[in-house]
Amino acid sequence: MAEESVEVVISADGTVEVHVQGVSGTRCLQDTDELVRLLGGDVQHQVLTEEAYQQNADDEQDRLWQG
Repeated sequence: MAEESVEVVISADGTVEVHVQGVSGTRCLQDTDELVRLLGGDVQHQVLTEEAYQQNADDEQDRLWQG
């Protein structure tokens, strides 16, 4: 399993970028929700990485159980 990391970049103009690596599926959105709220909660632009479109093995198992 890849190491999970969150990188926060604050530019001189006050722009904040949050980069998440090592998290498959859209769990990164829940994982960073509190951080985004603490940083002001105003998301102006969001780009999902290739990892966001990968199925998490736990998500796949949940779908199999639900039918």
